[in-house]
Amino acid sequence: MRVSGRGVLSVLLHHHQPDYRDPVSGLPVLPYVRTHATRGYRDVALALRESGAPVTVNLVPSMLDQWDHYAAGGTDPFLELARRPADTLEPDEVRLLLELNPAWTRWWPALGELRARAAAGRLSVAGVRDAQVWSNLAWFGWSALRDWPELGELRLRGVGFGEDDKARVLAIQRLILEELPGLYRGLPHVTASAYYHPILPLLVDTSHARRSLPDVPDVGFRHPEDALAQLRAGRARVEALVGRPVDGLWPSEGAVGPEVVELAAAAGYTWFASDEGVLERSERTPSEGAPGPWQVGPLRGVFRDHALSDRVGFVYQGLPGVEAVADLRARAAGREVLVVLDGENPWESFPDAGRAFLEGLCREPMRPARELAFDPPRGTVHRLHTGSWINADLGVWYGHPEDRAGWRLLVDARAAWEAAGRPDAALRHLHSAEGSDWFWWFGEDFHTPMAGAFDALFRAHVAAVWRACGLEPPAAVTHAIKGRGESRPARGAWEARDDWFAWCRRGREVLAGGAMAAGATRSVEYGPVDGGWRLRLVPPSPGWTADGMPFVDGEVTVVGPLVDLADGRGGRWGVELGRRG
Repeated sequence: MRVSGRGVLSVLLHHHQPDYRDPVSGLPVLPYVRTHATRGYRDVALALRESGAPVTVNLVPSMLDQWDHYAAGGTDPFLELARRPADTLEPDEVRLLLELNPAWTRWWPALGELRARAAAGRLSVAGVRDAQVWSNLAWFGWSALRDWPELGELRLRGVGFGEDDKARVLAIQRLILEELPGLYRGLPHVTASAYYHPILPLLVDTSHARRSLPDVPDVGFRHPEDALAQLRAGRARVEALVGRPVDGLWPSEGAVGPEVVELAAAAGYTWFASDEGVLERSERTPSEGAPGPWQVGPLRGVFRDHALSDRVGFVYQGLPGVEAVADLRARAAGREVLVVLDGENPWESFPDAGRAFLEGLCREPMRPARELAFDPPRGTVHRLHTGSWINADLGVWYGHPEDRAGWRLLVDARAAWEAAGRPDAALRHLHSAEGSDWFWWFGEDFHTPMAGAFDALFRAHVAAVWRACGLEPPAAVTHAIKGRGESRPARGAWEARDDWFAWCRRGREVLAGGAMAAGATRSVEYGPVDGGWRLRLVPPSPGWTADGMPFVDGEVTVVGPLVDLADGRGGRWGVELGRRG
């Protein structure tokens, strides 16, 4: 396809949540499949159906199973807390409801006030009811507010909700959950992931992590047959929903390696997508990278524009939708660009749930990702690098001692399953425990107040494998993994790149007030370098200028001594930089 000066986009939105279901009760223990359904999942489906934009949606099968759970009227503990009479909730239960998305207090002061009063133990019964309503009301996306205007009216009121208001909010949520699978049935551009979202190169052989992290120990998990089974089952599950053949693969977290390509071909996939960082480290002819498809063994591979995908996922939330689309258009000008990102999480941080940006994006020149994949290839990848979309390695899921503690539990559980004759009753729990999300929260890479719940749920699935084999789980399965083992050595200087993950692991402050926030700077991202600190000042919008001095490429990195950091633990702080010559 000839590319115009405006550029042509291919976009893949990846819909994914972990398998939150408790292996004993079958109920999700965390509510995020349900809450995202009322926001990102419904909004994206309607944006695509109403615009006809050829955006590709990737679906994770274990998430689809949970869609069906809620569509059939299923519940979860958080939903039960919201349903109960307000005077029966304990203070800890109320605080749990209010922690589902703490960031939203900046948009709805009433929610922030509720959280402060709950923390101080000063909520009346009426305040508890308000918290119950807000725990669901805050999640509705733009399409729900458009189709049920009373939701917007309730948000404006903010407090003083009655039982009838609570019932109405929950009834609208129920309608959305019932309709959701049907909104995705028949969508023309859909890809699949392996069933429980595992990191496929690690299922094949955990020693493959050492291809980019040579110093990590190998725990000895080597089961390519598990990777193949999850690839086949994942494809079949997505085809059953959409009602047509699916041959495109988004490998979980973009994680690939040579062996994964061969297994994907055996499972019936004909093309896959990953990250350009993986392509850059692969052996290929020609040696220079280029947009477009590559022949990778028996498959076609396309590789996402890393910086632009991260801008959509992490930067555009701070810009008006029209400006964000204009920035994307300018950066894609004259190129074919593949953008791949989460299809639900970014919209949590957009003040309008991403409506202006999504609707503007759907008006841009665009072609399906599959069509891009089967253009004439730019070249041949002779040896595909083993890595993911984060740093082109597998460190997030294997690089920390806590990660490897989890993998050792899997090694033992899988050996027990083999010795017991591979009972079918254990297989779902084994495959669920192989999922990537448990390992995402192990180690020091990322933090969530729900980390303990993820840890416990992972070990519950491991324990279920043992019990389905007629065996008692070993003591190690009963001990929490979070907090176990040594810390990763502190890093020194790093290269400042347009890479969200290179900064978020150090620190970030979004400025909501003060002189810097008055128009010059939207956020400050910071981290240590030898002899001082490196700061990146993020302006309010692309092309912003001050006193005739523009920010280069929308951002500027400043290196200098940190004169005052009042509270390095995330409290209120001030920064003073000396002038640079």
